[in-house]
Amino acid sequence: MKFRPKLDIKEFESAVNQAALDDIENEMLEYVRYYGVFDELTLRKSLSLPSKPPAIYLLSKLCEKIGALIPKTFDEFMNWSADQSADNISWHGNFICSIAYTCDGLRLEPEQGTALYHTFSIHKELFNGLDH
Repeated sequence: MKFRPKLDIKEFESAVNQAALDDIENEMLEYVRYYGVFDELTLRKSLSLPSKPPAIYLLSKLCEKIGALIPKTFDEFMNWSADQSADNISWHGNFICSIAYTCDGLRLEPEQGTALYHTFSIHKELFNGLDH
């Protein structure tokens, strides 16, 4: 397994400020950065989002917006993301988070029988839950 690239927090924050995120996108980014671990259901319920489009899709789109402003870094993450996928497909949400694992090294996801929803954790350098 290839190691995850690290985000330069100043570069990331600068891109967030330039990305013209809408209110929901800002709220979503703040939520995942504060709580650290989330899934589709908790994200949707906590932010009172409708079921369509899926909250994970919206998260992916906000990552695309931010990533467009730091393309080299975003490309590094998408290469890493594809390496993490059994199908060698990158997911834009991996720019800020990744699938969480059990203590036995299994992905927290329905396919593994370990969770009802794919469960994600924010990348450590973006977590700000202890700052408040």
